[in-house]
Amino acid sequence: MARIVNIIERTVSLASGMSNAGISFDTMTASAVVLVSDQLRNGKPLVGLAFDSIGRYGHGALLQERFIPRILQASPESYGAAAGAGIDPFKLWALMMKNEKAGGHGERAGAVGLLDAAAWDLQAKIEHKPLWALLNERFPGARQPSRTAIYASGGHYRPGVGAKGLADEIARYQDQGYRRFKIKTGALSIAEDQQRIEAVIRTLGDNASALSVDFNGCLAEHNALPWLEALQPYGLAWLEEPVEALDYQLLAHCARHSQTPVSTGENLFSLADTRNLLRYGGLRPGRDMLNVDISLGYGIVEYTRIIELMATLGWNKSACIPHAGHLLAAHAAAGLGLGGHETAPAHPLLGPYPNDYRVVDGYLQLGDKPGVGLEHMPGLQRLFTEMIP
Repeated sequence: MARIVNIIERTVSLASGMSNAGISFDTMTASAVVLVSDQLRNGKPLVGLAFDSIGRYGHGALLQERFIPRILQASPESYGAAAGAGIDPFKLWALMMKNEKAGGHGERAGAVGLLDAAAWDLQAKIEHKPLWALLNERFPGARQPSRTAIYASGGHYRPGVGAKGLADEIARYQDQGYRRFKIKTGALSIAEDQQRIEAVIRTLGDNASALSVDFNGCLAEHNALPWLEALQPYGLAWLEEPVEALDYQLLAHCARHSQTPVSTGENLFSLADTRNLLRYGGLRPGRDMLNVDISLGYGIVEYTRIIELMATLGWNKSACIPHAGHLLAAHAAAGLGLGGHETAPAHPLLGPYPNDYRVVDGYLQLGDKPGVGLEHMPGLQRLFTEMIP
């Protein structure tokens, strides 16, 4: 049985000049976590690592005030694995959520999700397996558990970058092995954003079905239908998060009037919120998609419950393409047999993969190092080298 002897958290700047239709990333932050265990390998403690998803700021205050002390003050029996060495992420999740009031699934979900991710990374290392393999053992069914479909997310609004610069960005992703793409839309007029979309479609050889667009929830009652009508003729892969996350009535209205598939859910962070989305959001099984963010939504433990819920409502897990371009989500997409994975190739921290990963013809082949592999990512190596004791 493993004991967690220390938890280290650091807030990291993600500041950049990019923006989407909803927010700027000028002051964005994220949290990095190191879960230190009493288990030794080659004379060093085994650690579980986690790094925040993009877009919701760091979770340091909640981690330091509530969740880190809750774990460190607990006995190892309360979260230890029932058999063999290690920890049980489900027990640890229950411990973290003890005396937490129901509802209010906001920033708390991201703090718990970080520690959940670190717990899974630690347990995979204790068992000396990549996380995708551990997940496939616990939740079997993936046809190719070390491989997942992948798409490149980019096309943010940047000062001085117009339609040509956007098309050049997508062309670079093509050269890197990507075959499906997503760009931001909705911050400009319909006509101006159509110029951006059409420039990318030309770069894709007029294959609009390889492109999706992300509104980041910016549409409202007065402009949702004009936007849907303008984009309908292109035959895009999907329209992402057209409206505010909790406006199920307007989302259902959009789904009824959109022949293009809809993908949403990245700003809903719990099983309960996903249930309401599927009940009242008008989404169509077999057509639409869910992009719930695993890290921000209480982690892998909660995500497996969401998959179970979806099955009871007629949804296949192939409709799940998690948000964020996060290596944790890549392991989940492969190991759980989901519909695919989002990546952000240009992001300096989360973009470059570890050197034993390969993007080939629209698919990601994951490596076989134990755990998730955050410490092997070029953009995060230095950070975790400084943090790991």
